[in-house]
Parts: sequence; structure tokens; C-alpha cells
Amino acid sequence: MPTWAFALALTALVACSPAAGPIAAGPLAWAAGASESHSDSPPPSPVPRRTHRLLAVKLDYQDHNLSCEAAALKMALAYEGIVIDELTLMRYMSVDTRPAKFDARGQLVSWGDPAKAYVGNVDGHIERYTGYGVYQAPVARAAIRAGAHVLAAGSGLYGSGIAPSAIYNAVLDGHPVVAWISNTYHVVPLSHYVANDGATVWYTLTEHAVTVVGVRPGAVLINDPWFGQAWHSKAQFESAYKTFDQMAVIVSR
Repeated sequence: MPTWAFALALTALVACSPAAGPIAAGPLAWAAGASESHSDSPPPSPVPRRTHRLLAVKLDYQDHNLSCEAAALKMALAYEGIVIDELTLMRYMSVDTRPAKFDARGQLVSWGDPAKAYVGNVDGHIERYTGYGVYQAPVARAAIRAGAHVLAAGSGLYGSGIAPSAIYNAVLDGHPVVAWISNTYHVVPLSHYVANDGATVWYTLTEHAVTVVGVRPGAVLINDPWFGQAWHSKAQFESAYKTFDQMAVIVSR
């Protein structure tokens, strides 16, 4: 080949060197392809939900004859780092001290509304109708005023209840639960009266509130402000919990 021809060919080869761009892009294209392949792979298996949890909620017995709701809330709030006494919580709930009214046969016909405020004297006697208790709405209000968040509050008596499974999941997630039961630890029928505000109130003289602080398959750990701490089968708890149609308050910090 003449020298001039060889030089011309070499010049053409150098001039075409930008064509190496697609070669450089090759690894990028491969990487993109690898990324697409990765996105099509099955997602990682979810971590199985835990089935056991015990919250370090200190048992605190109620300070008054009929302050179980305030005591149960006090325990739940203490776990969340909020230290407060029962009487302050009751002030946050508000208290209706008007006496109960009876008909000529001695049957209860009118009293306060526990869906609005604590009814009666906290040091009274429920069997004598000198004190009763309070339901979920004022307790939730007191929790908020104390500085907590209420994740859920309800009852089938006033709309929608809190399912037992929601209670168990709350405890597994680290949140104690105030739950209303019959102190007989099984379901009992409710009676009713007309509140001073005209509302129908469903009640039982075995009304009680506790703090659910532990869960394991088949059982729950209850801090009972009257009877103490004990494990109860889920069947037994759920029976007692039916009394007020799944009334509960779930709190967090």
C-alpha cells in the first residue's frame, strides 16, 4: 500500500473513534437491565408479627372505692411517661354528683350520664347507688388533657366498639389499653335508666375497668386495679369484655 493510502486509512480510523461511545454505554445498559431484572424479583418475605409481648406497666391499685377507670388510665399513662394522680384525671373527666332518683318501687329511674362525666361519689357504694363510674368518652378526654394521644376509643353502646383483636395488636405494638368489663369476669346483662340529660344509659352494678398489659397466644395479662395482676384466657376476657359491647381506650405518648 502506498504511504499516502496508509495515512488516509489511519486518519479515517481515528476519525471514527467516537463510535466507541456505544461501547462505553454497554456496561450502563447492562446495569439498567440488571436493575429491571431485580425489580421483577419477588419482594422479601414480611417479618412475622410477634405473638407475645409484656409491657412493663406497674400495677397500681385504685385509691378510692369506685375509681377503677381513673386507676386503669393512670397505669396506662404512667407507661407512656405521664405521671398523674387519679383525682386530677377525674377532674379532667368531670364529675356529676347529683344523686340517683328512684320510683315508688325503689327502682332506679334517673341518674348522671357516664358517657358525659363520672357519675356519683368516687368513695360511694355502687350497690347503694351513691357512686357508679364513667365510660370511654370522658376517659379519652382525660387522657388527651393529660398529654397523651388516643389511638382509638369506642363502644358498641355508642357507635363502634374496639374489637378484641385491636386490643391485642395495640399491646403487641407497645400500647396499653383501658378496657371495660364486668368484675365477674364473664358477660352479664345490662339494665338501663334515663340520664339527667335524657339519654338512655346502659349499666350494671358489676361495671369495672382494667388495663390490658400483656398478650400471648390464648391469654392476656390484666392489671386489675382492684383484684391485682393476673393472666386470663382470651375466651374469659372476651366474655367479660362483651358486657359493655367492646368498650375500650387505647393510648400512646
